[in-house]
Order: sequence, then structure tokens, then C-alpha cells
Amino acid sequence: MTGKSSESGGHRKGWLLTVLVIAAVAAVVVLSSRPQPVSVETALVEERELIVTVQEQGRTRAREPFTVAAPVGGQLLRTTLIEGDRVINGQIIASIAVAPENQRTEAVLRAGLTAAEARVSAAQATLNEADIALQRAQQEAQRREQLFASHMIGQEERDSYRQVADAAQVRLVAAEAGLAAARAEVESARSQLMGYDDRGPEGEVPVLAPADGYVHRVFEKSERVVAAGTPLFQISRGEAMELVVDLLTQEAVQVSQGDRMLISGWGGSEVLEARVQYIEPEAFTKFSALGVEEQRVNVIGELVGANPGLGAEYRIEAAIVIWEDPAVLTVPTSALFRRDEGWHVFVVESGTAVLRAVQTGQRSAEFAEVLQGLQAGDEVVVFPSDLVTDGVSVQ
Repeated sequence: MTGKSSESGGHRKGWLLTVLVIAAVAAVVVLSSRPQPVSVETALVEERELIVTVQEQGRTRAREPFTVAAPVGGQLLRTTLIEGDRVINGQIIASIAVAPENQRTEAVLRAGLTAAEARVSAAQATLNEADIALQRAQQEAQRREQLFASHMIGQEERDSYRQVADAAQVRLVAAEAGLAAARAEVESARSQLMGYDDRGPEGEVPVLAPADGYVHRVFEKSERVVAAGTPLFQISRGEAMELVVDLLTQEAVQVSQGDRMLISGWGGSEVLEARVQYIEPEAFTKFSALGVEEQRVNVIGELVGANPGLGAEYRIEAAIVIWEDPAVLTVPTSALFRRDEGWHVFVVESGTAVLRAVQTGQRSAEFAEVLQGLQAGDEVVVFPSDLVTDGVSVQ
């Protein structure tokens, strides 16, 4: 009996062990066959300030610079000015020695001026004579009117003196016109001598700075013969600088006068404030680094605060604010993707990714305005991979 009982207990233990092994294997198979949660990165849908900008590189330039040209032709003497030098209004910045042929031209011009002034004197004398003749004719005509009223002369004689007075009036008008023409000839002769009368004691014509400012460019650094009108210097009007940002035309139409500009990349850590002054009315063609033809237009801005030391032609990074709201419901743009011609996100609900359609409004580089489909506090998957599908477990 004891032997049979022991043998029966051994069979039961073996059977139980077999069942346990089978159960363990089944559990391992079941657990291994269940899908593992996909590891994801999430972010919250929440209200925040949203600023939409158009970003592009730009540069600075002098506002309303002066291009100083040679007033006369001649030998330009070497200047001591270099780029960056400060000048004041009326300062002599260069000198031009008048060429010999210009001296002969000057003599001809001065003779023409003298002749024009003489014609003015002659025209003035003619006018005086016509005025006196008119007064005499009017007096005689008045006397004939009195005699005619007394029946001492006939109508024909009275009309004859009236005609003489009218003719004298016409001659006076002609003399006045002749004087005006002679004076205009004098002004014309003087204008042709502009520059010659500005010469110094050594016969040199000085070139003067038109305003207080800085020399930005020296076009002619060496001594040489120049023609009248040759550009010599570019001088700024004081320290005023403006910002030039060339945008694609399809971006520029979103920009308006007065829009805020955030300036960075100028060399300092501070972001500078500026305002859009105007948009140039005409676009231009420019080729991108990839050789693509683009239509661009310059947007001109002005710094709001003091100039931190920017000179002309400095490189800047400009972000022009075209829309902003201090408190708007937003979702990270990295959570959005296109599906069925609409925007969608994966919302995490109880550890499961749920596909949801959303409607967005304004968008910046990092966030988009939520118009419909999400509410504050929703947790969304950012940068969803192909492993994330509707209903999949996530962690």
C-alpha cells in the first residue's frame, strides 16, 4: 500500500510540473506576441504668445547719402580723406586745378556774361525811353479829349492821338519783355560759370562737403584728370542708417508699413527693434544659390532705438512680424502632418495614440494656431514615426 501511494504521488507531481511548464511557455508566447508600446515624445497643447514672422538676411545702408561730384573738369588733387572719416558741412574735401583749356572756356564764358549784362543795360534804357514816350502820348491824348469836348478839334484828330498813346503802350510792353529776356541771358551766362568763381587763390576749385556725416566711399583716391560730374565721394547724412531686406515678392505682400522688425545676427547678443518704413515699388530679378530665378523687392526699415554701432553695409538677420497674438491656443508644428488633404495629430489618451483631425490658423516656425480639434491640456505626439498609428500603445 505504501509503495502504491508513493508511486501515485510521484505521478501527480510530474503531471503538475508538466502543467506548470506548459503554462509558463504559453505565458511567454502570449507576452511575446503582444505588441510593445511605442516610445514617443509628447508635448502639450496650451495657450502662449504666437509671433508669425518673415525672416531673411539683410544689410544696413546710409540713409539719403550724398554723391559728391566734380563741379568742373580739371586735375583732381590727391585727397587725404579715407572711408570712415567724419566731415562737416562746408568742409573742403578735395580740390581741382582747372585745366588750361577750361581757362580759355572760362574767358569765353565771362565775355558772354559781360555781353549779356550790357544787353540788360540797353534793354533797361529802351524800357525807360518807352515809359517816357507813353507818359507823353497819354498827356497829349488827354489834352485832345478836352479840346474835343470843347468842340475845338474834330473827332479824327482826337482818334489819331488815342492811337499814338495805344502804340506807346505796346512799345512799353515790348521793352519790358526785352529786359526780362536780357536778364535771363545773364542768369544763363552766370550758370555756365558755376564752379569757376569758387576757386581759391591758387586757381583751384574746392569741393565742399554738402552735410555733416561720414565718408563712406572715396571713388577717386589718386590724382588724375576728371571731367565735370565725375563722382568723387559718397557721404552719409549724419549717422542715420536704414535697414534693407530683400524679400520674395510673395512674402513682401504680407508686410505693411509700420510692422515690427526684430534684428539679430549683427554681432551683439541683443535683439534690436526696428520698424518697416516702406516697401520699394519695383521688384528685381535675383538668382538664388541654386541658380533659381527669383523676383524680390527691398523692404526698408529703421531702428527704433539708438544705433549700437552699425555702419553702412553691415550684415543683419531680420524677422519681420506680420501677425502676433499674446495668448492663443497653439500646437507644436512638429506634431502636425498631412493626411486626406487635411492636418492631423496623434493625441495620447490613456496610453494610446488617437488620430485626430485639426484645423489650424496662423503658423510660426515652432507653433501653429489651433482653430478646431484640440483643447488646452491635450497631449500630442511630436515627430511621429511610421510606427505610430491610430490605436497603438505609446509610452
